[in-house]
Amino acid sequence: MPPSPYAGQETRELPVPPSPYAASPSSYTASPSPYAGSPSPYAGQPSGQLAWPAAPGAPGPASRHVDENVDPLLGQIGIALFWVTIGWWVFFLIRVLGYLTRNGLTDTILIRTIDLGAEETVVAAVLSVLAALLLLLGRGRAGRSPLGWSSLALAVVTVGVAVWRLLP
Repeated sequence: MPPSPYAGQETRELPVPPSPYAASPSSYTASPSPYAGSPSPYAGQPSGQLAWPAAPGAPGPASRHVDENVDPLLGQIGIALFWVTIGWWVFFLIRVLGYLTRNGLTDTILIRTIDLGAEETVVAAVLSVLAALLLLLGRGRAGRSPLGWSSLALAVVTVGVAVWRLLP
């Protein structure tokens, strides 16, 4: 194999014109970060020390271990299902008002409105019960809040409407 014609030559950089859009080196001055030197709040802390300070009036570390095994996602799912049930009731009221404006006041307005969406009534009842269970039982002590109890009341009313109308 013949020797390469480039043997012994150094690699050279090709000339490139400067970009008009690039910042000039004199306009860039590196300033230190305002967070330089402070510990990261996400870094591991010594045992018993919180990364973020507790809210005023929050219980201390001794009572915090009670709800450590509670999954916060269960509470969020319960809240979402609660609002789905609220939405169903708003939709139900819109149907009642629509029937009222089209046909006037009758003694069977609620029955006819429920009959329009019997399957929706059953689904709303199931979702409201699931929301009440998740909010009351799935959030530990935080479930015994006004939201948890109102979810239970809404579930009782929704199941009552479903049973009253759909069971013979």
